[in-house]
Amino acid sequence: MFNSEKYISEVQVFSQTNKKNSEVINIALAFDNNYAMPAGVTISSVICNNPDVCLCFHLFVNTISPDNIERFKRLVSDTCCIKIYYLNDNFQINSETLVLNYLSIMSCVRFIIPDILKEQTKQFIYMDSDILCLKSMNTLFHIDLANNIAGVVSDDSVMKNAIKDLYSINSDKYFNAGVLVINTQLWAINNLTEKCMKMINDGNIYRFADQDVLNILLENKTTLLPIKYNTKIHISVSCKEEQLIAPYTVLLHYVTGYKPWYQTFDSNLFKKYFNLSPWRDTKRPLALKRSWLRHFAKYNFKKGKIATALKFYYLYLTKKKFLI
Repeated sequence: MFNSEKYISEVQVFSQTNKKNSEVINIALAFDNNYAMPAGVTISSVICNNPDVCLCFHLFVNTISPDNIERFKRLVSDTCCIKIYYLNDNFQINSETLVLNYLSIMSCVRFIIPDILKEQTKQFIYMDSDILCLKSMNTLFHIDLANNIAGVVSDDSVMKNAIKDLYSINSDKYFNAGVLVINTQLWAINNLTEKCMKMINDGNIYRFADQDVLNILLENKTTLLPIKYNTKIHISVSCKEEQLIAPYTVLLHYVTGYKPWYQTFDSNLFKKYFNLSPWRDTKRPLALKRSWLRHFAKYNFKKGKIATALKFYYLYLTKKKFLI
């Protein structure tokens, strides 16, 4: 049997005594230090909207600052445990497969998580770090996967069309891997960690990397979940798209490289949970691309926020050296 523990150098556990006889829900995330704050906001949103649930968050990281560790520790309570798993250099992914510029090695860590957690829980939820929880996840916590390995949410037609001629799978069943409910026992029985790691490193290029690999290996082994558990959103500077999401949305997934934690996106939803998180006294990152500064200046000028507009236009003019 494949041993994923060879990829982990250390595990830190931060917890208080959980409420007696309480069921513990296990949730896993994987990220590097650049995504520590967004991951913390994701976790804060889950805690906020599930106040009566005992939660254990399993955080898989390669690098993380002491300051961010301290902030994650502030999330710990008698209903919230934090476990941090440090990856070592044994975890290697074929860089040619990560062809899209927004993918990193951390996107493939979900391959090893079920194998590592199989002794701790029969079922857990994996979540990307660009997701906000907006409502109770109780039904998702207790979803019955029957004899399937994972619960998944179908991807949109654009993604299905993008992969339909690439692989010999039914593209109509292609799912987004940002939210997964995984049966660890069936995952282990099917030796999926080893199969995933072998496939991602087999020399072939998978357009959407880990997501394609999971779709190939889990074909006909998944339970389809409602879209409310992984509602994709493409935001613009104004984030007006947030006002159009369905009221039943439970998990909102900010796909593409436009992320709401940058100052150049006016996301009320992200700011709400950011201000509830241990990172609320930190400065949000400015922008990933220099052009975002100009777009945000123009947006604020139209809103009559002249001071903010001038500030971001000045930044646009002066930040040429370290923004794209």
